[in-house]
This record gives sequence, C-alpha cells and structure tokens, in this order.
Amino acid sequence: MSPNRRGAPGTTLLLAICAALAVAGCAAIHSRTGARAASRTAASATPRQRAAAEAAAILKAFVVPPGGKRLPKVPAALKVPITTLGSTTLVDDVSFWRAPGQPQAVLAWERAHLPRRFKLGDADFGPPSWDRMFSLAPIPGVLNVRELVVEVTGAGNGQTAIRVDAQVSWQPARPASEQVPRTARAVRLSQQRSLDPQASHPPRPVTITKAAIVRRLAALVDSLRLSTIGPGASCPAPVGGGIRLTFLTRAGGRPLAVAQAPAACGTVHFTVNGERQPALQITDSFIAQVLKVAGLHWKVA
Repeated sequence: MSPNRRGAPGTTLLLAICAALAVAGCAAIHSRTGARAASRTAASATPRQRAAAEAAAILKAFVVPPGGKRLPKVPAALKVPITTLGSTTLVDDVSFWRAPGQPQAVLAWERAHLPRRFKLGDADFGPPSWDRMFSLAPIPGVLNVRELVVEVTGAGNGQTAIRVDAQVSWQPARPASEQVPRTARAVRLSQQRSLDPQASHPPRPVTITKAAIVRRLAALVDSLRLSTIGPGASCPAPVGGGIRLTFLTRAGGRPLAVAQAPAACGTVHFTVNGERQPALQITDSFIAQVLKVAGLHWKVA
C-alpha cells in the first residue's frame, strides 16, 4: 500500500487489525510446526547426541559473575578438574572465566544466582581450589547424570579463575545378543559365600525348570541396563556373598548364561555362552525380586 493513499474511515485500522491477526496466526502455526519439528529431532537423536545437546544447554545456564570475562586459554591451575564423573558415556562441555573477588565469594555468588532447577550437590574444599556440583534430575533410560560443576581458584590481583563443566552421561542401548538366550529351559540359583567369617554357610543350590519362572527370571536379568561406570572408578568389593543365576538348556544341561550380583560398584557380572559381556547395573530390588520369583527365603547380604 502506498503511504499517501487513504481508504474509507476505519479501513486503515481494519486492515491493520486483520494484518496483525494474520501474522499472529502465522506465528502460531510456525510455533506449532517448530515445536513438532524439535520434538521429532529430539526423538530421532541418538542418546549421545542428546547428551551433547544437554551439556551445551547446561553450560549456558552458568551465570557470569559481575565483571566476569571468558578466557581464551585454559588457566594452568584449572587444567585438570577436581571433580569428574566416572562414566564411560560422559560428555563434558567446559568453559573458563575470570571474575573479580575471592574464590569462595565468587562460588557463593554463583550458588545464589543459578536457576532454581539446579539442586545443590557435592563440594570439594581448598585451598587452592574449591568446587561445587549442581544437579538436574536424570531422564530415566536416556540421560543418567546431568551436572554443572563450578570450580574456582585464586588468579592473583583480587581475581578468581573459574572452570565450568557441564557433565552429562547417557544410557547406551543393550544389544539383544547380550541377553539370556531364549533356549534356556532351566535356571540354577546359588548363594555365594560371604567374606564375613561370621556369616552362616550358604544354602544348597536350587534348580528350577518351571517355564514361567525361568522366563520371569530371565526377564529380570534382561531388564538390567548396561553399566556406565568407568574402569577407573574406585569401588570397594562387596562383603556379602550375593547370588548367582545360571541359565541352562535343561536341568543338568549346558550353561547358556550366568548372572552374578552384586559385583564391585553395584554391577552384575554377566556371561553368554561362556563369553564375558559388558557389566550390568544392579538395581536395589534385583536380588529381592529374584528370590521372590524363585520362591526362596534366603538371606542374601
């Protein structure tokens, strides 16, 4: 429309309103379309890609202290972080900053200004460095751990150097080949001897051949997720004896799969056809569920 042309009284206002409604309608359509596209993208992304995107978002949540500036280089004192998530599926997105003030005061300021969705986690206390972990709830089956770790140390001249780590661990899928073979027709349960010298002698092993129970016990093992605990994790060996499930072709037949728990770091040792598989992560109720399904009243530490 030419700026020097005029319509009937009220026409210009009416056209403006119609144009505004049209734009709003288009914006709503584009917004819904964008949301659907984003949802499809998230659904099609691999767990590792989702972890990387989540780490980038968490890193952006860091609130820069007053007068803070991003550093182009890694400060020597913060090259190696105090706290690192011990995971084989870790994404660690990191940035470095410098801000005026003493390290503990800067860390306290950050704690007070982070978004409320972050929950206060563990801390390490210096000198020379201090850090604090801020956590988001996991996304079950997708993202196991979501952490923001802020580490501070003195940089001289009343300045503090800051290391910010966004650490996210994703849950890998468990291949079908790493499950109890469907040909299992029996399962032998045995309680392992405890390291406690005062513990009673374990009961005799029991072999179950009832098909429904064998299938339910196999399903319990197959429901466990792959462990993502890193090989360098320091975990004490379990004191209790634990339990061992040996799936067989038939009673007294060839072993097909063996699951033994608990192992170090709360894992389950698992083998299929004699070959060691990646460790599984035990749940708090796993042993109790196994005993309940099997109808056993053993006391397993």
